[in-house]
Amino acid sequence: MAIPAGQEAFPLTGYCIPQCTGVGLPEDGIVVFGSQLHTHLTGVAVWTRHSRREVELPVLNRDLHYSTHFQEIRILHRPVKVLPGDFLETTCIYNTMDKLNATIGGHAITDEMCVNYMHYYPATELEVCKSAVSNLALENYFKFERRWDNMSISYDSPPRANYLSIKPWTPLRASALNALYTESPISMQCNKSDGNRFQGDWEGLPIPKIRVPLPKEQRICPKIQKRVNKIMAYKKYFYRNAK
Repeated sequence: MAIPAGQEAFPLTGYCIPQCTGVGLPEDGIVVFGSQLHTHLTGVAVWTRHSRREVELPVLNRDLHYSTHFQEIRILHRPVKVLPGDFLETTCIYNTMDKLNATIGGHAITDEMCVNYMHYYPATELEVCKSAVSNLALENYFKFERRWDNMSISYDSPPRANYLSIKPWTPLRASALNALYTESPISMQCNKSDGNRFQGDWEGLPIPKIRVPLPKEQRICPKIQKRVNKIMAYKKYFYRNAK
C-alpha cells in the first residue's frame, strides 16, 4: 500500500474476511479481551468494525486521536465474541501534509502500517488475517499511470519503486489511488502460526460489504439538544431583529 503526499486524512482499510474466520476460528468462536491499534508516524486515527452476516455489531476498538508515540494494549470495556464467518475491517487515517512523496507500506518507522493486534482466548491456529489489493489490480493501476499519466513506471520494478515514481500527487491522482483500494479485489493472507495459509482460494476476492451499519451515535443528550436548538433559534431571532 501507499499513502499519497499532501493528504490531510487519507484512509486505508485492511480486511479479515468471513472466509478466513470461517476456517481459522473454532466453532464456538473466540473472545477478544484486548487490542493494540498500530500505525507508524503518519497515522492519526484507527478503528476496527465488526459485523456478522452483513450486520454491523458494536465497534471492536477505536482511537480517533491516535498517536504512534502513545500506543498501548488496551483492555476492552467489554469482551467481544468473534465467531466463524464474522467480518472485521480495520481503517487507518493518515496525515501526510508534510510529505513530498508517497509513504509506502513497510516495517521501517518512515514506512506505514495499519494493524490491530488482538488478544483473545482460547488459542487458535489463526495467526494472521491480512489483506492487500490484488496483484492484478495493482498491475493494471501502474499500467494506467504509465500510459495515461506519463509516469516513469517500470513493469520490472517492485511496487515500492513504482509508487515513488508517481509525482506530484495531485487530488485527482490521490482520488484514483483511493478508488483502487476501495473498489478492487483483494488478496488475503489467512495464515496459521507456522506461516502457511489455510486451505482455500485467497486471490482476487471481492471486498465484503456491511449492509446494515450501526446507527450514528448520539453525541448529545436529546433534552440538551432540544434546549440548544431553542437557544440557537432565539439568537438568530435576536440578531435578525437587532439589525
